[in-house]
Amino acid sequence: MNEQNELLSASDAQIDDSMQYASPMVLRGLLYQLTGDKSVIDMPAGTSAKFGVGKEMAYESDADLLKAKGAAFLKAYRDSGAGELDIGPPERMRRSLSLTAGHEIPENELHIWQEEAALDRWARGVHWTGGAAPKAAQDFQVAVIGTGISGLNVAVQLKQAGIPFTVFEKNPEVGGSWFENRYPGARVDTSSRGYTHLFSYDYPYEYSYSPRDHNLKYFKWVADNFNIRSNIQFNTEVTAMHWDEATAKWTLKSNGPSGPETHEYNAVISCVGFLSRPQMPVIEGMESFTGDAFHLAAWPDGVDVKDKRVAVVGSGASGYQTTPVIAETAAHTFLFQRQPNWCLEDEIYLKKLPPQTLWLDRNFPYYSNYVRFRIGALMSPEVAKLGVTIDPNFVDPHARSLVNKYTRDMCIDFATRKLGSRPDLLEKMIPKFPPMASRPIRVDSDYSVYDALLRDNVSLMTDGIDRITPKGIVSAGVEHELDIIAFATGFRANDFLWPMEVRGSGGVQIEEVWQKDGPRAYLGSMVAGFPNLFMCYGPNSNNFGGFTVVDLLELVAQFALRCIQGLIENEKRSVEVSDEGYWRFAAILDEMDRQMIYMDPRANNYYQNHGRSAVNGPLDIRRMWRWLNDPAGSPPTESDAGLRPYFGEDLVVG
Repeated sequence: MNEQNELLSASDAQIDDSMQYASPMVLRGLLYQLTGDKSVIDMPAGTSAKFGVGKEMAYESDADLLKAKGAAFLKAYRDSGAGELDIGPPERMRRSLSLTAGHEIPENELHIWQEEAALDRWARGVHWTGGAAPKAAQDFQVAVIGTGISGLNVAVQLKQAGIPFTVFEKNPEVGGSWFENRYPGARVDTSSRGYTHLFSYDYPYEYSYSPRDHNLKYFKWVADNFNIRSNIQFNTEVTAMHWDEATAKWTLKSNGPSGPETHEYNAVISCVGFLSRPQMPVIEGMESFTGDAFHLAAWPDGVDVKDKRVAVVGSGASGYQTTPVIAETAAHTFLFQRQPNWCLEDEIYLKKLPPQTLWLDRNFPYYSNYVRFRIGALMSPEVAKLGVTIDPNFVDPHARSLVNKYTRDMCIDFATRKLGSRPDLLEKMIPKFPPMASRPIRVDSDYSVYDALLRDNVSLMTDGIDRITPKGIVSAGVEHELDIIAFATGFRANDFLWPMEVRGSGGVQIEEVWQKDGPRAYLGSMVAGFPNLFMCYGPNSNNFGGFTVVDLLELVAQFALRCIQGLIENEKRSVEVSDEGYWRFAAILDEMDRQMIYMDPRANNYYQNHGRSAVNGPLDIRRMWRWLNDPAGSPPTESDAGLRPYFGEDLVVG
């Protein structure tokens, strides 16, 4: 997306100005890689805990010098004509990435971290052995279900690989949850720079954390830019899929504009996600309410909260996001809260990125690559582990590790700064469980749910709901008259693949396999007895193991794609995980799961199900990367915990 003419016409003053918005840590590694300037090596990093906030370099003079060096480099590059520029010698790469990360990148992990930098935007796709798709690829039909972030990734990768596919989307537009969730205040809570596909790492997001409309704009751009709309059947929902052992194909039943249809596919990749089906509460009198009532994920077109009395029922991420926005124009807003959630303060959560930052992305060679890498490095597996795992030797009534206590203290300090004048509110907004036992909610330093609760037109309701009447909600015996009830009550997160009827070998329904202790999947993707069926954002792929959520989703998709590649190149019909492999991975997963803070029994949320978590992925992403990388390739001699995700081993090929 680099526009070289823009740089060629840039003045020295414009370059100097833009460089003031550059990340010193990004410049530190990138300048070393491009120029070999060894003077940047000994510049000590600062204590900044996250990209874009805090002090990145220990000494401000070093930060200034790095920006000056960056400006000098960019001016020289401009004056040379701003032509194609090589990334530089490979032998510098490990040192340069380490300089940007702020920690040493091990030699045996360099390939993983290079991939994270998106130096090859197609690294997580199919790479045909002969360099091009074999003729047999044209006869292998793949069905993809859903056009959220995983579905679009799979579709683009299949297009790139030359494998025929059809995408089924129940909505009239791409985007998945970002199409459906249009409630006021809907926003991503992970860095937008890390919330892109690897193949579009340099997409020009205008926010550090993009609002819903900007996320949807990106999804539409992917569909248009990579020309996959013609492969999508919109307004079409898959209702059932059955595996036929004789033909080694899946029979899919769908319902769309032309009515019910049935088609056969060699493989199915389900990308429906687990936060796609709203969970409505069961409350006495719900059907009697005469105003507007709906789930936040189904916010109706044309609903206006201005001068209305609005109830938000639920205090998860969506409830905390929408309450402060609704409160700005509603006559009165009631937040009905079963339990409070921890809020993580972020100075830039609602802020637009400065235009100078976007200018650098477009014009400084490889700058956006190193920004992406820096985001991943700051969520490295070692750092992630400290924040989410239990320290069995740490004793504290409120926290499960020293880092967990620090996080709790930080959250309480923020809440106290906001609500200290109202001790009654402060007490009600401090959770009884440790941070990370439930999904923490990122909020802006300047305006959040805490600020909304201080408004005269906002009431925090913690006594529960007795019943709903035609006029409103009764709580603690008092009726509160309402015009609108918005249910922020989450999703059927543990009902994977529901409501589709999914039957594998012998007609076994997938719920029968999952009856023991909830949904599971080998490497988050496969289920024993269900050949050629892959899931993205399936069980235990909500990433807690380092890097971003999207990284694990892409790796799981890569596994599915390369399994399909292996079938085509080896002229095979089916692949499935063995029962032994399925349960071997389950044991590895469960062992790590027991060490995670999200299993703390004091929290009540979708993280826990049947005494375990069916949604969260606790495993170090470097382990997952190795397991998901090359299923049809040559297996290594050594194995990790006995897991062998390769054709002819854990993966049974027919």
